[in-house]
Amino acid sequence: MAKEPFSLRDLGTLKSGILAEEAGFKPFESFSFGKDFTLRPETALSALLPFGDVQILGQAIGKFQTEDASNRLLNRDVPFQQTLKGAGTGGSATQQIINEIKAQKAQDQFSTEPNITRDDIQKYVANKRPDLDLAPIQTPVYTKKQLDAKTTDFFRPEQEYTTQPFARGSDVRSRGFKSYTKPEVLMTETGEFDAPTGRTFGQAFKSGDLDSEIKSLDQFAEDKINQVNFGTRDEKGNFVGAKGYDPAFARAVTLENQGDSANADTTFICTVLFEMNILPMSIYKYDQRYGQQVNRKIYNGYALWGKPLAERIRKQGLTYKIITPIACAWAEQMAYDLSDGKVGKNRISMKIGKFLGETICYLLGLFIKPKGEKNGRTHTRNRKHGTERRTVHGKNGVPKGRGRPRIKRRATN
Repeated sequence: MAKEPFSLRDLGTLKSGILAEEAGFKPFESFSFGKDFTLRPETALSALLPFGDVQILGQAIGKFQTEDASNRLLNRDVPFQQTLKGAGTGGSATQQIINEIKAQKAQDQFSTEPNITRDDIQKYVANKRPDLDLAPIQTPVYTKKQLDAKTTDFFRPEQEYTTQPFARGSDVRSRGFKSYTKPEVLMTETGEFDAPTGRTFGQAFKSGDLDSEIKSLDQFAEDKINQVNFGTRDEKGNFVGAKGYDPAFARAVTLENQGDSANADTTFICTVLFEMNILPMSIYKYDQRYGQQVNRKIYNGYALWGKPLAERIRKQGLTYKIITPIACAWAEQMAYDLSDGKVGKNRISMKIGKFLGETICYLLGLFIKPKGEKNGRTHTRNRKHGTERRTVHGKNGVPKGRGRPRIKRRATN
């Protein structure tokens, strides 16, 4: 049976896998054999820790998931055994994509980081799969030449970014949204003009006119900008945003709190803790991103026990007292990993727990077919944006009818 096509969930798996490969090292790089084999730091560390074998299994599963997502992106229908054999080798689909991204980086004047970044992967997949309608994660300010001109013998400035608030690439293009000229200027109410709404972008987002086009919190979490959604009132009662205030981000927070976000239920336990004002927004938005991009089998395994546990936490009994500190520490670790250390806390115990938990949930997910899934595929139906139902033809070529046949009732006298 043919595999499902590459999806947005595969994109999250691909990003996590490639970034993990880039963070590792190649012990056989000097030899002709296995020169592309990457040993991740967690794998080397796990050999010295208890339950190391389980962690190594988790790393192997992660490599397989990345290789499977890479094959989907390259439109390769590769069987399970071949995917398992190719994961982590020089001829793998993952290594091919890494090489192509590096070639893309060399030609991109705004790609200034030495290693592959989320922006590079996003841009590569957007070019490879235009049907996904991906938007840039953020807008870089300086080109390589501009940074070189600012570099001295003792200092090289880092790349700076401005907010890109739209969820889809087609919205960015249709709205004519462009980057800001100064990195410190965010989405202000006196900023760039949005012709279709007759307002500035800041005013349009704040009023809700662009709710259908705005990014979700997990998408905002991918950029390197510290947006905030709060401010103060001046003497005249006018709202004054705090440093980093972004009307688009503020509106996304409002939609999340109202339950209008598409990803509001991806992290059951952390969502409950956020609603109880225990988990701050700065941590919760990264947790949402993790829930959105995690492998579906891991998510299915987590949902099996995460949903009922979240409901027990709401009752604030013994379960609440035991689970809350563990869940908060877990969320802080997720935020630390996904924000590159900007927020959250790094704990070795939570890193170990992460790989153990993902491995267990993945194994559970292998044997679970959630409600609404058929043959491993999730069937959702969106009446507004859904696709037209497929027409089924009979042997004679005549289209078959759908649903129960209408029975002509006999009239009674």
